[in-house]
Amino acid sequence: MTSTSRAATVAEGSSSAPAGWSVACIDPVSDPRWLALIDSCRGGLFHSPPWLRVLSDAYGFAVRAYLALGPGGAPRGGLAFCEIHDALGPRVASLPFSDCSDPLLESPEAWRILFPRLQAHGVPLHLRCLDDRIAAADERLVVSKRARWHTLSLEAGPDDLWNRLAEPTQRAVRRAERSGVVIRPLEGHQGLQGFIQLHVALRKQKYRLLAQPAAFFEAIARRFADGGGWLPLGAYLDDRLIAATIYLRWGDTLYYKFNASAQDALQARPNSLLAWAGIGLGRRLGCRVFDLGPSDDDQPGLIRFKRDLGAEEKELCFLRYTPPGWPTERGAEVGRLLGQLTRLLTAPDVPDEVTERAGALFYRLFA
Repeated sequence: MTSTSRAATVAEGSSSAPAGWSVACIDPVSDPRWLALIDSCRGGLFHSPPWLRVLSDAYGFAVRAYLALGPGGAPRGGLAFCEIHDALGPRVASLPFSDCSDPLLESPEAWRILFPRLQAHGVPLHLRCLDDRIAAADERLVVSKRARWHTLSLEAGPDDLWNRLAEPTQRAVRRAERSGVVIRPLEGHQGLQGFIQLHVALRKQKYRLLAQPAAFFEAIARRFADGGGWLPLGAYLDDRLIAATIYLRWGDTLYYKFNASAQDALQARPNSLLAWAGIGLGRRLGCRVFDLGPSDDDQPGLIRFKRDLGAEEKELCFLRYTPPGWPTERGAEVGRLLGQLTRLLTAPDVPDEVTERAGALFYRLFA
């Protein structure tokens, strides 16, 4: 990254824009051109209008998008983003609380015209790229983190899918069935609250992290239920909910989005049975892909769990652009304080109800 001034960098980027191209700022929730771009560039769940509505509903973020319009005005690329202003400092994120949100690009020219508009905000830019190779190759962006991402093709038959499971996973599925674990849909508000209680406890006990607010999951249920994309499953043992997975459908993909389980019931192997049930659900829905999402490199058990389902692995890149001369001390100090506060609020002697309320108050700062 050069030491030239921000204004000079923006001007230089603008002058390199292809002739006949332009940029439009749109509302991606309502503008049909965004949905058309998702289709042409094979965008995923985190580009979808229902997901963008969730971010607005739960956190109050105003989601916008830049469209790169080629000669004749046809969309040739785009990026959805939120401008965030909080104690950690101003920034542009694509997109907060989204596992990935690649720029949708039909050509390098689209990125060449989009990036100067992002630079012009004059604040740090955060991206998470899974499939994009154009923006990820831009030397002005620095890789701040890498993670794993797993997907499984559902185009094989059920016998082939079963045979792709590693032997330990096959044994775990059979053990869950012998133990009497039953998989059925989570129903209504009570089912969702059961998942949230498991989720809060798991985040607190295993990871010492705050959980997303209940309003976030309620917004997901509301926005995806309308189109048939809300498909949560619960694992029950003697009518007790011991594990649950939130499955979301968008397009031809079923997403394994959230999972939580009771730590005292893991010996019954409910999560392996839930994953196998999700694979079957995806096939019955006619989905082509079972998307297991991201795993951090410091989660070897989760990575192994996904690999043992027969999933293929890709790399997720966290990218950051920082304007020259941008001060970082303030954000770093607030981040340290937020980490200390999180440790206090997730201590074993803190009631889960207090931890849940703390997540509702502070989780927005993790965007």
